[in-house]
Amino acid sequence: MTSKFEKAVAYVQGLDKDGAGPDASVKLEFYKFYKQATVGDADPAKQPSVFQFVERAKWNAWNGVKGMTKKEAEEKYVEQLIKYLKENHPNESILKELEG
Repeated sequence: MTSKFEKAVAYVQGLDKDGAGPDASVKLEFYKFYKQATVGDADPAKQPSVFQFVERAKWNAWNGVKGMTKKEAEEKYVEQLIKYLKENHPNESILKELEG
């Protein structure tokens, strides 16, 4: 894992602690790139039931990036955080680190 990716993951994991975290669609973006970067392709045999709405949505998002390399997924994760910060927290100090 790259240093930028590790910093980005640590930052994202702390976002909801202050109650001002991203909405569900942004969380799904982080989730799919994180899972692809850390696990690889989603396993079709483990696709949740259609009645498991949240789990199914997460699995579908992850499966949507099937075939993406782990390195590319790490880069996309960092890019997603940069985009989120520019739109919502442009003065956040980690933004300069991630862009540099």
